[in-house]
Amino acid sequence: MRSRLTGFSLVEAALSLAILSFALVAIIGLFPVALQTARESSAETRATLIARRIVDEIQSLAATNISLVRAPSVTNVHARISGLDLSKAFSSVLLYDEQGEGMTNQVASQEFEEAITAADAYFVAEVRLTPNYPRPGISRVQATVEAPVSAPSPRRSRFVFVSYMSQR
Repeated sequence: MRSRLTGFSLVEAALSLAILSFALVAIIGLFPVALQTARESSAETRATLIARRIVDEIQSLAATNISLVRAPSVTNVHARISGLDLSKAFSSVLLYDEQGEGMTNQVASQEFEEAITAADAYFVAEVRLTPNYPRPGISRVQATVEAPVSAPSPRRSRFVFVSYMSQR
């Protein structure tokens, strides 16, 4: 009598190895996509927090004595844009680092569309206040947050946030 050996044949082992390899290559191929999606999600979250901070600062003060904080230190007078009025048009460009913290760098409004070379800056926010829009007594506040600042505006990720506020 012949004894029967149990196990896998060479063809079965090769076939299972090929299927396993194919599955692993597909899974590994998803890692760069997942990392890019996580980076984009993080940037969008930080942009939202920056815009929310800008709008909250404008809403929290009296309509004629608004200050925007540009840097982490609220006691530093150079880190504030003061004297904003909801009844007057206003535009300003603010810089933020990769963590969403404000920077004291001054950027001219016309430079918003260009690549900005400021050390440690990652986000750039353009704040536009349009009084009496869409009707008298209401002001439109638009915060456009873009990243990265080192790229010209058409090549940046852009997030636009709009809020309407009473001029009180």
